[in-house]
Amino acid sequence: VTYALALASTALAVCLGSTIEDPKLASEMLPILFVPQMLFAGFFVAPELIPSWLRWAQYLCSLTYSTRLAVVFEMDACDDPGKANCLRVIDSIGASSDDTWWYWLVLIGLFVGFRILALFILRKKATKFF
Repeated sequence: VTYALALASTALAVCLGSTIEDPKLASEMLPILFVPQMLFAGFFVAPELIPSWLRWAQYLCSLTYSTRLAVVFEMDACDDPGKANCLRVIDSIGASSDDTWWYWLVLIGLFVGFRILALFILRKKATKFF
């Protein structure tokens, strides 16, 4: 799960790096991309408490899917005395053990999508340069 998150996050960073020419400016803009992911992943605020007009952004965040995977893998195997608490944690972030294949697919899709987008951006910049 951590490796898939790293792949998707670096793909997003490569996409940002390909759009901006100044490396210092790109490193200053990284928090704009990664800090909201903590908000939308369900760390600090439950997804249902986020306004509905802003809730769509959680589906673009790789941290959302990797958090759901990690919580389902960790909490789905709870023993009987704490099973209710584990299920409550899974429900609080909007995860489902039946959707783990979907979470993996989206993480891979985000990785491939952002890398291809970065490729097209760099290709367009290269044709303008030469």
